Amino acid sequence: MDSKQQLLEKIQQSEPVRREYLTALFRYVPDAVVKMMSYKKIQKNQYIIHAGAACDMVYIILSGNIAGLHYQKQGRAYYFMDFNQMYVVGDFEVFGDIPEYYVSICATEECKILMLPSSCYLQWVQRDENALFLRIKNIMATLVFEKKHEREYMFMNCKERLVKYLVKSYENKHQENHNKLKINKTQSDLSDRIGFNVRSVQRNIAALEKDGLISIENGKITISSEQFLRLKEYENE
Repeated sequence: MDSKQQLLEKIQQSEPVRREYLTALFRYVPDAVVKMMSYKKIQKNQYIIHAGAACDMVYIILSGNIAGLHYQKQGRAYYFMDFNQMYVVGDFEVFGDIPEYYVSICATEECKILMLPSSCYLQWVQRDENALFLRIKNIMATLVFEKKHEREYMFMNCKERLVKYLVKSYENKHQENHNKLKINKTQSDLSDRIGFNVRSVQRNIAALEKDGLISIENGKITISSEQFLRLKEYENE
């Protein structure tokens, strides 16, 4: 990155909430730190961070969504959380003085990111009270949410997790000009996403279709605006 002005121009291309946070975060960033940043596009399903790799970079997510993955003993990846409001990743370990990344982070859609060496990032936030406060505030909010989410999620059955995933997918992905969302995930993908076996996922997809909460078109789940509202009602019961 050549200059702070170039950084701010990149940030201005983000959606409003992300733009506001990143603009505030980098308000007082020195030019020397900006020049250590590099820009990159990450394709959908490409890894940004691999668990166990050396924690040598912090990543700023300018656009796109990411998710955390946990690898089970069988070698399958279980998506344990979507980080839709985590715009900086890789610094949990930096603050904790942990030499390796703790979780894997994957792009769930195309992402535009900035990369900053961890040592440079740490030196910067140690001197920038504004940036340090904003990061600690966001990290604490994330940790509180994660703990609450983990407790609730632990006791959900397959149907409840599936409904939660479908509701969130509709909220995040549906286009304003279209009332219907098509879920392109396979049943195996959904199994990885919600942490239940494929057979359980199949049974509950059939149950949701029977209840009229979803439709199946050409083997794919589709959700209309009316079905979305009914799924929301089910989720909140």
